Parts: sequence; structure tokens; C-alpha cells
Amino acid sequence: MILRLTLRRVGLGLAALALGGLLVGWSGVIYVGASGGHWAATEWFLHWVMRNSVRTRALALEAPDLSRSALLDRGAGHYATGCAPCHGAPGERQNPIVQASLPPPPEFTRRFDEWTPEELFRIVQHGVRYSGMPAWVAIERHDEIWAMVAFLEALPEMTPEEYRRLAFGPGGARQPSSGLIGIDAINTGGPAPPMQEALADCARCHGMDGRGRDNDAFPILAGQSEAYLRETLLAFSHGTRHSGMMQPPAARADDAVLGEIAGHYARQPRPPVAAPAEPALLAEGERIARQGIPAEGVPACLSCHGGAALARNPSYPALHGQHASYLENQLVQWQAGTRGGGPYRALMQTIAGRLTPEQNKAVAAWFAAQDAARD
Repeated sequence: MILRLTLRRVGLGLAALALGGLLVGWSGVIYVGASGGHWAATEWFLHWVMRNSVRTRALALEAPDLSRSALLDRGAGHYATGCAPCHGAPGERQNPIVQASLPPPPEFTRRFDEWTPEELFRIVQHGVRYSGMPAWVAIERHDEIWAMVAFLEALPEMTPEEYRRLAFGPGGARQPSSGLIGIDAINTGGPAPPMQEALADCARCHGMDGRGRDNDAFPILAGQSEAYLRETLLAFSHGTRHSGMMQPPAARADDAVLGEIAGHYARQPRPPVAAPAEPALLAEGERIARQGIPAEGVPACLSCHGGAALARNPSYPALHGQHASYLENQLVQWQAGTRGGGPYRALMQTIAGRLTPEQNKAVAAWFAAQDAARD
């Protein structure tokens, strides 16, 4: 007997398969618990698909130089609270609760030989579907994600002492619990008050004095206006300024605590300025800061960031004495549309978009070399 295939029979067959699948799903016989694990073939297939997907999507990437110490500092500051509870850390075991998940998150103190930096970037940026690995909070902030990749590359060879120095700062600020959640609270007699706890979280990266580390890993907060710091923290907390590193800690505190943190750092004295850059670069930066670029519709930077302007509107940031690399990166983020910010963000994004990379570098170098707000 020969069975002829017709469109009607094919359609009926597909409908029967679909109905059968629905009936199996409705019956509840498919086990979805995390305690049973996958079949070996299922686990192999899922990991095979994931590895191929990551590899393909990483082909268009090229890792930047990941050797700068500032990148390690930035990555470590986030890893301790954002990653260590699931993945462990040097000297800290994974939480038994996350080890019972399916699939269990990998222990990151082992080597990452199977992943290239570009592939790690894709995993950190987009997470892994059907697992507990989330996407980066601000997937457009490639600079932050590369910092995490730099830290992950160095993590397997890191000693517990070096990890804790990078993650919690050389000043020994209060160290939040990571893998073994709750142990710190027991040892200290209970949770710290909200302001103390939130400020300790800030101090791990920015220091209690607001000067950050000995490199340019973190912006200088000391002496910045209280109004600007408060609006910036609120922007991070409410998601209008984009950062996978700053949005989570800012969201953990309420608005009143963020205001207290802003007041604390505003009261700290500003540090000495760094060594000035080459004279030609500073001269070009000063020209832009004082005169702007009228032909491109760029106003003088000092019209908003000079001493008189800051006195009129303390919601503008003071740029003098800030790390040149930080200022330059902020201009790049403005130009890419990935930064966000406070109530004046649209104005600044328009102005920054009219600068060239060379002009970014020049104006950032000039402001970094100033020890006081100029007019």
C-alpha cells in the first residue's frame, strides 16, 4: 500500500504532533524540578548550543588592552557583590544554595581557558538564557564589561589576599558578605544602619575620602557639589544614568541615604591635581574650555563648568582636578548615547556629540590639570 503525501495529510500530521505536545505538557509528566538534573545527552546538547552561540557572536569583537590595573580595580569592586555570591571567589566558597540550582553556576577560581576574552564579553554582556546568569544591567556600557573581563581573566591566579585588596580596597572598609551570605552580619552583631552600610559599600571603590584608588579606576568625588552628587546618585538609582556597576548599589539605598552620602563626599577636601599633560594638548584644551568651537556650535565649557557658573547652579559638575581618563570616557559615553544622567543630560549629549576624539582628549587633559574652577 502506497500512502500519498498531500498538503491536507501533512497539515493533519503537524496538527496531531502539536496536539500531542500540548497534551504531554498539560499532563504534568515532564519533570521541571532542579533536583533531578538533565539527562547526559540533554546537558551535552544545551552546552554545545551555548558554546556555539557565544563563539559565533564573539567573532565581530576585538578585545582592547586588558592589562591596565585600573580595569582590575573596577571589575573587582563589582564582582564582590554582583558575582561572588554565585561564582565564589579566592578564599570564599560558593553558597550551597546556588550550587543546588540547575545548571549550577561555574566556580570562577578555576581557569577560563575554554573562553576567549571576546567570548567572556558576550557572556557578561547578554547573560545565558535558561540559566541563572543575568545580562549586564547596562549592556551598552562596553567599557564596564571589558573591565569585568579583565578581572575574570586574572581571577584564577589571584590569591585570597590580593582579591580582598582589589575587591574591598586597601583601606579595609567594611566587607559585605559574598559567597556565604549572612556571616558578616552575625560577626558584627547585626546589620549596620543604612547610612553606614551604604557608605561602606561606596568606600570599597571610592574610599571614605572620595579620592578612589592610587590610579584612575574611579572618579574623584571629594569636594564635588552636594547637589550634583545627589542628583547623580538618584539618576543611577532610578535608571536614568546607565551603569552596570553603579545602578545596583545606588538602588539598594533609599533617596534619603543617597542624599547623606552626597553630603559626606561633598565635605571631603579635594586632592592635589595630577601632573599636567604636554603643553600643546593643554593649550588646545584651554581654547575649547574658554572659547568653545563656535563653528561647530560648541559653547565654552566654562560657561557651565567654570567657577561663576558652578556658584549659580551647583547641579553642574565641577570638572577641575578630575582624572583626565574619566572625563574623556564620559565624553565618549555621551557621544555614543550610552551614558544617561541627571536633568541636564540631553544638553550635554548634544554638545559632546560635536567634539572629535582629539578634542575630547585635549579638554579632558586641561580640566584635569586645574586645581580650582576657572572662569
